[in-house]
Amino acid sequence: MKDKKTNLQDQLFRKFGRSFPKGTFLFRESESGKEMYIIQSGKVRITKKTGGADKTLAIISSGDFFGEMAILTDGPRSATAEVIEDSEVLVINPETFEALIQANSDIAMKILRTLAERIKEANRQIEVLLSVTSQAQSGKGT
Repeated sequence: MKDKKTNLQDQLFRKFGRSFPKGTFLFRESESGKEMYIIQSGKVRITKKTGGADKTLAIISSGDFFGEMAILTDGPRSATAEVIEDSEVLVINPETFEALIQANSDIAMKILRTLAERIKEANRQIEVLLSVTSQAQSGKGT
């Protein structure tokens, strides 16, 4: 017999789920977008163009979400998302996202924690880049 959590996941997938084969681009950097994604199974690579090359920012899998910035800021996509393993994904529009946040504080807190971790990691990467740049500049004068 299925537990309540599995039953809820099945209901969510029937309503919002889509299957994507390996090699599918869910979105590309700088495109407009109105959906976020929650991976149920499979893997997705998030990349960003830097210096003309694609840099992998993350490889994410079951339970992870991405694309929320498009809902929260109504801006263009900041990265590209490519399915690298056949995947089942919930595709959430802004209205559904808002309803989920209002109805379930656990979901809201998970999103806030994840966003905070992403900001911490971005800050760490900025510090590394600034340190490398500073070292390179101080080395030029000697």
